Amino acid sequence: MAGKIVDETATLTELGPEQLRVLNTLVIVDNLPMLGIFRNVLGELGIRNVWHGRTAQEVVQILMSEPIDLVIIDDYAPLDGVKFLKTLRKGSSKLPNAVPVMFVTAVAERERIVAARDAGANEIMLKPFTAAQLTARLTTTVKKPREFVEANAYVGPDRRRKRDDAAALNRRDGDGAGERRDRRGS
Repeated sequence: MAGKIVDETATLTELGPEQLRVLNTLVIVDNLPMLGIFRNVLGELGIRNVWHGRTAQEVVQILMSEPIDLVIIDDYAPLDGVKFLKTLRKGSSKLPNAVPVMFVTAVAERERIVAARDAGANEIMLKPFTAAQLTARLTTTVKKPREFVEANAYVGPDRRRKRDDAAALNRRDGDGAGERRDRRGS
């Protein structure tokens, strides 16, 4: 049974342990061991409402019938993750096109990563990964969502990460960033 966020006006960044418990998460994967990994990590974070879909038809049915707060797409499940993400972002008004999406892939090719980003992924994570890495990416996706952009050529999270002004100033004031540039030959 689907749970609801306790405070309907709360944003995902304001959720505490009680609200995480009722965060509705959809995992799109066809590999049962991988589904088990996702369920275990989500459970450790306190997320109890986890739906699972394998095909585009199953996923669309869940998205239209349940108040999903987070989607995790394991690329190259029976459906192409990039194509599905494009459909979700630019699709029907019945689908929650602004839902945060974490894109997980074993394909480390630049073209695939750029395609996932350009399709509207909030976070992209390469396999293999550790539970700690998955937890960090999930936390970033849920607790620090990026502003949603709807333009003619792009629908999805703002591709530019907003950074803390103090951290940006520290980088500019010689916290080692210049040394990294020098080592790369710039």
